Amino acid sequence: MKEAIIYVRVSSREQKQEGYSIPAQKKLLKEYAKANDFEIVKEFEDDETAKSAGRTGFGQMIEYIENNPKVKSILVEKTDRLYRNFKDYVTIDELGATIFLVKENEQIGQDANSHQKFMHGIKVLMAKNYIDNLSEEVKKGQKEKAENGFFPGTPPIGYKLEKIERKSRAVIDERNKNLPIKMFEYYATGLYSLLTLTAKVKEEGLMTGIYPHHSKMKVLTKASAHRILHNPFYIGDFVWNKKRYKGAHKPLISKELWNKVQAMLSRYENKSGAYKYRDNPTMFPFKRLLTCGECGRSITAEKKVKPSGKEYVYYKCTKFNTNCRQKNISGKELNRQMQESLNGLRVPAETQLSISEGLKKAFELKRGTEDVTRQNLEDRKKQLEEKMAILYDDRLNKVITPEFYQNKFAQCASEVESLDVKISLYTKANINFYVFGTKILELANNVGFLYENANPSEKQELLNFLLSNSKLKDKKMLISYKKPFDTIYQRVERCDVRNGRDSNPRPPA
Repeated sequence: MKEAIIYVRVSSREQKQEGYSIPAQKKLLKEYAKANDFEIVKEFEDDETAKSAGRTGFGQMIEYIENNPKVKSILVEKTDRLYRNFKDYVTIDELGATIFLVKENEQIGQDANSHQKFMHGIKVLMAKNYIDNLSEEVKKGQKEKAENGFFPGTPPIGYKLEKIERKSRAVIDERNKNLPIKMFEYYATGLYSLLTLTAKVKEEGLMTGIYPHHSKMKVLTKASAHRILHNPFYIGDFVWNKKRYKGAHKPLISKELWNKVQAMLSRYENKSGAYKYRDNPTMFPFKRLLTCGECGRSITAEKKVKPSGKEYVYYKCTKFNTNCRQKNISGKELNRQMQESLNGLRVPAETQLSISEGLKKAFELKRGTEDVTRQNLEDRKKQLEEKMAILYDDRLNKVITPEFYQNKFAQCASEVESLDVKISLYTKANINFYVFGTKILELANNVGFLYENANPSEKQELLNFLLSNSKLKDKKMLISYKKPFDTIYQRVERCDVRNGRDSNPRPPA
C-alpha cells in the first residue's frame, strides 16, 4: 500500500455546521484512501480562520513531510481546503509532494503536465481572491462604522462595549474608568516617569479587578502606560487604520488635561527621525517601489540637468550605513526592463480558451461551498422572520406575556441583523469574485500597452498596483508581481504557455 497523509480544515463556524466539518472531510478522505490502496500514516487538521501561512496543522504537516521524505502523497478535499495564499502553494510545490484533490478528481505533482499545473495555480489564485474580497468587505464596513463615529474594535481600558439599539457601542466603564483618569492626572503633574507612574497606580490598587475583566490589561507596563496616555479615545476621538476620527462616545478626560500630558510626553520623544518627502513622487515612477538587492536599502531617484539643458533621471541605492557597491541606473533603462517584463504577461489567444475553462471550474467549486453557506444563512433568516411573525400573532392574541414577547423578539431581531451583515458580505464578495475572474486575462493582455502609453504619474499608479517587494541589483530589476499577476507570469514562464504548447508533453494514450 502507498503511504499518505490527510489534511482537513474548516475556516468558519458556518462551514462546521453545513457539511464541511472536519469529521465529514476525514470520512471522505478515508473512503478515498481505502478505495485507492492508500495507507494513512498521519492526519493533520486546522480548525481556525487562518489567512496567512503558518497554520498549526499546516505547519506540522510540512515539517512531517520534510522529516519523512518517503511520504509524498497528501489527500485533501479540494483546493481551497489546502491553500489560503500563494505562499502555501509554493511551500507544497517545493516539497515535491503529490496532492490528491478528492472532490475535484485531480492529482497535482511533479508528473503533472504544465497545463494541469497552470490550471491548479489559477484555482489557488481564485480561492485566495475570494477570501480577500470577503476581507475587503469587512474592512469597508469597519471604515463606514468609523466614519459614523463608532470605533470598529475593542475600546481601551475605561470603556466597554454595550448593546444600544442592537448595535455594539463603546460606553464608559464605571468599574475601570478611574485607572486611565488617574494616570492622566498624575502624569500631568510632571512628578512621575512612565515607570514610577505604573508603580503609583498599582500601589493605589487601581489595577485590582482589571484582568480578566479587560483581557488586554493583564499587566501594566511602560509601553502600555504610554499607549494609554497617547490614546485620543479618552478625549472623544479615535484612530483607525492610521486615520483620526471624531468619536460618538463620551470623553473621559478634558482636552486641557490631554494637551498637557502630550506636552509632557513630547519632552522624551525623539523627533529627529521624522522626515517628510517634499518632492513629487509621481515624477519618479519607480521611487519607493524598489529596494537594493545587495544591502536592502531603499532605491531613490534624482533628476539631473546637463549643460545643454536636457534633463534625465537616474535611480540609485541610498547606501545608508552600508558599504554597498551598487551603481546608478538610468530611468530609461528601468523603463525598458519593466516594459519587457509586462509584455511577458500577454497570453496568446489560442491558450485563453483552456484557461477560461479552468476559471469556470473554480466558479463551479465555489458554488458548491460558499454559495451553499450563503443560502443556508438566508434560510436561517427566513426561519427567524417566520418565528417573529408567530411571536407577534401570539402577542396580539395574548397567548404570551409582553415580557416574553419582548425578550424573544429582541433575540430574533438581533440574530437577523447579524445574518444580514454576513449575507451582504457574501453577496458583495460573490460579485467581485466573478468580475475578478473575467478581468484577469484581459488586464494581463493589455498592461504592456497601458504602461507604454502612460505618463509618469499613471506609470507609478500602475506599478503600485502590479509590483510587490521588487529589487534592483547589478543594474537589473528583480521583479516581483502582486497577485494575481505573479501567478500568471510564473505559469506563463514555467509552462511555456506563450508558445501555446506543453513544456512537459505526454505521449498520446
